[in-house]
Amino acid sequence: MPIRFEWYENPTTPDQEEEIKHYHARPTLNGRVDTTQLAQQIQGRCSLTKVDVAAVLDALSAVVAEHLQEGKRVHLDGLGYFHISLAVDGEVEAQTKRRNTKVRMK
Repeated sequence: MPIRFEWYENPTTPDQEEEIKHYHARPTLNGRVDTTQLAQQIQGRCSLTKVDVAAVLDALSAVVAEHLQEGKRVHLDGLGYFHISLAVDGEVEAQTKRRNTKVRMK
């Protein structure tokens, strides 16, 4: 199945005087699927009941979250890698006071 995407122009800073524009691809999101829907679909493909599948997905979520909180990267075969991403609110310099309070999870 092909991945749907759109092209977006890369932002430039005022000091860049390039005449050639560069682009990057972003996936086009098409809706949302929740745990209940996943459990129903998985039930149709195996011998587990919807309740059993929901319990496994709930346990998986909890265990993955524990490993992520420990700073580990989690790999689920066929699904991908998961890791914590951080962002910083505002500008942080060496002399910034309480700079740890400006870090948050993305």
